[in-house]
Amino acid sequence: MTMNPFEQSTQQLLRFLTSHAEWEVIDYIRQEMQHDAPDSVPTEEELFAFFQSPDEPTELDTYQQMLATDKLLEYAEISLRTLCDLIRYQQLKGLGIVHSAKEFIQPFHPNEQEDTP
Repeated sequence: MTMNPFEQSTQQLLRFLTSHAEWEVIDYIRQEMQHDAPDSVPTEEELFAFFQSPDEPTELDTYQQMLATDKLLEYAEISLRTLCDLIRYQQLKGLGIVHSAKEFIQPFHPNEQEDTP
C-alpha cells in the first residue's frame, strides 16, 4: 500500500519529532547525571542503547543504570506536570475563568511581584 505525499510527509515529521524528543531526553539525563555524579556520565549512545533495550547487556554499571532510570522518571514527572497544567489552562480558558497564561499562573505564585510597570 502506498502513501500519498501528505501521509509520507506526516510520517517523516513524526519520525523526526520522535527522534528529536528521544535525544532531548537523553541530553537532559546526561546533564542531570553530570550534576549528581560528574565522574560517572555515560555517553549519549550508551544511554540510548540502555533505554532501547533495558534487559540486554549494557555498558552502564549498576549505579549508572539506577541514576539514568531515576532521571528518566524525573523527566517524565516534569513532562506530565507540564501537560496537566496545559490541559488545566485550556479548560479554564475555555470556561472563561482565565483569559491569559499570566492570569492562570497568578493563583499558584501569589507572592511574586508583577513585572509590568
